[in-house]
Parts: sequence; structure tokens; C-alpha cells
Amino acid sequence: MRKIISTLLLIINSATSFCQGDIPYLKELYIQEMHVDKNFSQKYRIQLSRLRAAYPLALKANNLIIEYEKDLHKLNKKRKKRKYTKHAHKSLKDEFNYNIKDLYRSEGTLLLKLIHRETGMSVYQIIKKYRGKLNASLYNSLGKLWQHNLDITYDKYGEDWITEIVIQDILSGKINFNFKTKKIDKQEYKNGMKIYNENLKKSRKKNRKKFKLFRR
Repeated sequence: MRKIISTLLLIINSATSFCQGDIPYLKELYIQEMHVDKNFSQKYRIQLSRLRAAYPLALKANNLIIEYEKDLHKLNKKRKKRKYTKHAHKSLKDEFNYNIKDLYRSEGTLLLKLIHRETGMSVYQIIKKYRGKLNASLYNSLGKLWQHNLDITYDKYGEDWITEIVIQDILSGKINFNFKTKKIDKQEYKNGMKIYNENLKKSRKKNRKKFKLFRR
């Protein structure tokens, strides 16, 4: 459970000379919030593991959107812009479709937040920009069925403060991190899901045996 401890820093300036005499005064009272979490090390490791899966994808998405924005500024006619945004949306979807499907739910939620961190836009806003408000609303409704809010944002001073610490450690080189992304195709995704389901069945079978032994 996160605790927030307020630390007070009191700076008192000594008497200052004025023409009418010495007038002591209080310069300023600073209140600084400091985050403390007794499970910090564990949560740090968990977020690092999730970031290894999600962060490279968020950086890739940001680079693509920067390229799309540059190309859009070169176009003058609305018809050409609509055609290009349709193409951009399809490219983003094709690039990340199976990579996103291959993520765990917690990694998927983190990816949505990281995209906002890198681009300054939520996924909902990106879809709205490139495919229109109707499509964005539809995608957001479908996302919520899978417990994903496409309009979710990143808060480095709030609930994402541990994630931000990990990212800063990554960017400073304190952590060995692979920034490269490997595009997953349909067949690779199917093979991965097959292995995942087989391992899940084995795990459930093993747990059932333990439960039976416990009941005896």
C-alpha cells in the first residue's frame, strides 16, 4: 500500500536591514510530497518485466505517428488527407495487431498508458484523429469489454510513479534494455497461443492434483 509522507522544509532568512530598521521575515514554507512503498522492489521488478514487452511498442508507435504528422503537413487537400489518414490507421493496425494480441492484459494496459506518455495523445484520441470520432467510440466500447479503456492516460506523478522511475533508469542506461521490436505475424501468434494454452492446461491439472491431495 502506498503511503504519502509530507516533509516540511522550513527556510528562515535572518534579519534584513532596511532604512527603517531590521525586519526579520520568513522566506518560504515548502511542502514536498515523497512517495514511499514497502513493496517498492517487488513492484519495480514487475513493472520492468511489463516494460520489456510494452515500452518498445510505444516508442515504435510514437515514431510512426511523427512520420505520419510530417507527411500530413505536406498535404493541402482534405480528400488527400482523409485518404492518407485511412492509410496511416491501417499501417498502425497492421504493424501492431498481433504484437498487441500477444500481450498480457496488464501489459496491454501499460502499453495504452505509454503511448499517451510518448505521443501526448491517448489511443482513443489517435483513432479519433486518423479514423474519426465514430470509429474511436466504437473501438473504445470494444476495448472496455476486455477491460481496456482506450482513453486512459499516463500519470507519472500519480499511480505511474514507479513505472516512471523504471523508465528513467532504462533511459539513463542503469538497466540493460532491448528497444528493438519484432513484428509478430498471424502464424507466430497462433503458435504462441497454442503453447500458452497447453502450459495453462498442465498447470491447472497439476493444481487439481494438489487440491485432491490436500483434501485427503
